[in-house]
Amino acid sequence: MTALGYTFIAWSVITAGFIAVMVYKGYLSMHETDQLFLNDHASHNAEEEHDEVVSRDKKLEPVWKAFAGACAVSTLALAGVYVISNI
Repeated sequence: MTALGYTFIAWSVITAGFIAVMVYKGYLSMHETDQLFLNDHASHNAEEEHDEVVSRDKKLEPVWKAFAGACAVSTLALAGVYVISNI
């Protein structure tokens, strides 16, 4: 297999991981609500659920940023290997 093939496989795996993380982030964001909790007793359960979703989203932020950077670098690498192999 050529360098272009290996680079394409690496790019595909990284891009699939990035897409999976973004789908999960979208799923989490779908359950996030924009509410103002004024009464402590009435909506305590909803407030806990909201805080849990927000904390998961904040934990996921470095992961999706890493995948986004890796996807960009691998895209540039794939383009570079393609150009070099066709010269």
